[in-house]
Amino acid sequence: MDIPYAISYDMGMRDRMEDEYAIYTRPKKGFFSAEVYDGHGGARAAVIASEMFTPYFLHLWSEELDKEMDTRKPIYKLLREVCIEVDRFIVEKGITSGTTVANFYIINNRFYAINLGDSRIAIGTEDGAIFLTEDHKPHFPEERRRIEALGGFVIKFGVYRVQGELAMSRALGDSHLKPYVIAEPFILEGLFGRENDYVIVACDGIWDAMDAKEAIEIVRKYQDVQKAADALISKAINYGSTDNKTAIVLDLRKYLAEIDGKKMMVLKKIDMAVDMSRHKG
Repeated sequence: MDIPYAISYDMGMRDRMEDEYAIYTRPKKGFFSAEVYDGHGGARAAVIASEMFTPYFLHLWSEELDKEMDTRKPIYKLLREVCIEVDRFIVEKGITSGTTVANFYIINNRFYAINLGDSRIAIGTEDGAIFLTEDHKPHFPEERRRIEALGGFVIKFGVYRVQGELAMSRALGDSHLKPYVIAEPFILEGLFGRENDYVIVACDGIWDAMDAKEAIEIVRKYQDVQKAADALISKAINYGSTDNKTAIVLDLRKYLAEIDGKKMMVLKKIDMAVDMSRHKG
């Protein structure tokens, strides 16, 4: 799989780096992943997620591929299972830290964007760029209703926080904030189009400073993908970002040059927490 990529990061003004990242490739299976985990309360949850998430997915997927086609679980169900199981593992280990998830999976000409928290994935399009992820913030109406229905609360200390502490409503880990902070992911499944040129997977240290369109425009200025990733970090710093910053840039142009469709297609958006909340309502 000919997908040039580059990773760039910066600790910012924090006293420690809590971001982790991962790249996994299985060319014979047509599989590639780019992953960013933005830890909070320490880096242990992010480290475990970066080492466990995709190996566990590949294990589950391999088991499914051994089954008859009509009995296989769909990919999005495997991804949800991985989120739940990695979260359970972190919690049962007694680790109190937590982490966001922003994982971009390529399986042949199909892609999956998986996220928890406020790390995001952007993709270049003919019209500019779009985000493939959805933030999980405690003050969003459906998130707030879910938290309050469980007996928790959302209060504003600078920004809105679960139990006055965490500025996101979904993550891996955060055992002391269960059951309010959950590991139910948002998953988007789609088909690539030739219009897609770059993908950026990054934490909020980038996205608090710029939107998807500006980030993709910065990347498009460079032929060298490492220079593009470094430029994203530099621009975020110039805009005043003091947080940990991690960005992965994928150059899809050669990989997608020969595919049939021009336009990207979104096939599914899965969020079981929102679906269950609406059903109860």
